[in-house]
Amino acid sequence: MTRGPFHVLPPSAPSTTRDRPGLDTSAVSVKPGETAMRFAFGFGVSVVAAVIGKLAGPHVGGLFLAFPAILPAALTLLQKRDGRDPADADAWGAVAGALGMVGFAVAAALLLAGHPALGLLLGVVAWMVVSLSAWALLQLLLNQRR
Repeated sequence: MTRGPFHVLPPSAPSTTRDRPGLDTSAVSVKPGETAMRFAFGFGVSVVAAVIGKLAGPHVGGLFLAFPAILPAALTLLQKRDGRDPADADAWGAVAGALGMVGFAVAAALLLAGHPALGLLLGVVAWMVVSLSAWALLQLLLNQRR
C-alpha cells in the first residue's frame, strides 16, 4: 500500500525490495530560499523571545518560546505557492492546536506534581479534546461566514 511519500507494507503482503517501508523524497521540492526564509523567521522569533526573557524574566520569556517559530514563514510560503485559502486553513489549525496546548498546560499544572503519569496522560487527553473541539467549532464558524 502506498500513500503519499510513505510506503507501508501490509502484514499479509509478500516482502519484496519494492514493497519495503521507506520514504520517497522525490515529491519534496523545497527551494533553498524558502529554507533560508524559515530559518530567518525562526531566528527572529527566538531573538525576540530571548530579549523579552532578559527584560521581563524567564517566566515571561518562556511564554514566547512556545510561539511556533516557523509558522509565519510556512504560512507566507504556503500563501505564495498555493493561495490564501490553504494558508488560512493552516493558520486556523494552529489556533486550534494552541488552544489545545492551553488545555494540556492546565491539566499538567494541576496533576503533574502529585501524579506525574496521570498528569501526562490527562494532559494529552485534554490537548486532544480541546484541539479537536476548537477545530470543529472554528470549522462551523468559518463555514457559516461563507
